[in-house]
Amino acid sequence: MYSPISLDYFLNMEVATGGGGKEILNLNGKLKYVKDIIQYWSSTPTTPKLTSDNSQYYNCMMAGFRKGVENHHDIGWDALTDKYYDSLELMSDEEIESYLEETSVEFDNGFIKHSYHRAYAMIGRLVRGEKYIPFYMETEKIYDIPWKVDGKLRTTKLTSKINLLSQLDEMGIDRNEYCICQSGLLTAMGIRVNDDIDIIISSKLRNTVPKWPSGVDIFPPNTSKFDYFGASGDDDILTNYCIEIDGYKFLEPRFYFARKNMDSVREMRDWNGVSDFFCKESHKGYPFNFEFYKWGLPNMADRVSIDNLDLDSMEVVIDKYNRTIDGINHGRAVYKGDGYYVKVFHSDYCRLPNLKEALDSGFLNGLTPALTHLINDSDGNLCGYIMLSGTHPTELPTQLLTDVLRNSSKRKKVYYDFVSSNIITDNYYNQLSLIDLESVYDLSNLGDMKTHNAKMKPADMLDKIKNI
Repeated sequence: MYSPISLDYFLNMEVATGGGGKEILNLNGKLKYVKDIIQYWSSTPTTPKLTSDNSQYYNCMMAGFRKGVENHHDIGWDALTDKYYDSLELMSDEEIESYLEETSVEFDNGFIKHSYHRAYAMIGRLVRGEKYIPFYMETEKIYDIPWKVDGKLRTTKLTSKINLLSQLDEMGIDRNEYCICQSGLLTAMGIRVNDDIDIIISSKLRNTVPKWPSGVDIFPPNTSKFDYFGASGDDDILTNYCIEIDGYKFLEPRFYFARKNMDSVREMRDWNGVSDFFCKESHKGYPFNFEFYKWGLPNMADRVSIDNLDLDSMEVVIDKYNRTIDGINHGRAVYKGDGYYVKVFHSDYCRLPNLKEALDSGFLNGLTPALTHLINDSDGNLCGYIMLSGTHPTELPTQLLTDVLRNSSKRKKVYYDFVSSNIITDNYYNQLSLIDLESVYDLSNLGDMKTHNAKMKPADMLDKIKNI
């Protein structure tokens, strides 16, 4: 089994020393890690003294990923000249992504001894400020199996810094009978160390452990705190709503991020850490490369430029891009793709600020499993989104309504148009999702609804929020 490694993992990999050109790029072993090599060559524009015996990796770093590169064992190291690489066509990012996924690297645990050329082709991209594209390596080697030559583990398991977790192992607690919640996830993400450890336990475990260590907080049985997304109690959560990291179960992040506050310095520090985690695309590296909807963070969805969308090839479902009513811009258009829909807004669309605020405030956290991408215009401004296709419910789903009301109460906003046509069960993940994401207003500024010709549905939505 092979899995992608994150940028952070790659940056902290140790590079093997030696001759044949390795010594040119790591300065005879002075530069130990990938990040050191990138930092040095990013600030050193001069070309080193090269010969046919020491230039192969430098030339590879400068050339990046090229099409049709022959095996160096077949053509000889001295054939990998700058002119050779210049004669070959550059690969696009999409081609590199497919190539790396199809052709795994022979990296070891935190160590680059083999697949050296591919490593330096990527280092060259990073030196030039280009995007990192994940390598795929043997999953067990990422964190569990050391390099066989020295038996040294060069990476630290993500769960090793979670306080009190080892005590549960020492007690012999079956890892299948509990899951880690709350800030334990942030520790695994490398954001901050947890103080205590919060866990949900199975009904079986609840009756077998007489005393828990200080700092291990057990949630009450089947607490309503986790009555989200259709989960029905502790045992259901442990079976159907967990991810796995280092052999430990964690509650899907969407449960945490839908409820997480933004009203303190510590909370905002956490959110900044989460944002940085996603900006580095660490969520695309093992073991965080699970289905994106489980994060419950639509604001962290991949961004795509509208210039890269072939809208002309898609069926136009709604064409109201230039629509104006009583001087208010209602411009938007919807296009149908293969298994998805694309919604694009006019730059003056009246609810475009609503969408931005709904994303930034966390109101939509956990409510949009069908969202795949946010769309930017040519200037990098938000102008739409892409959703999976799905089927509309025949009746309003009670659980989704409850989730929406809870988010409304927490974020002080309202989803004003909660009707079946704005809800789907998507055809890919089979998850309930809102799809009209701009239908959000601040509870303190409902006057905009009248200005925008909007009507509350259901009519008692505000009362429902008060009573949740």
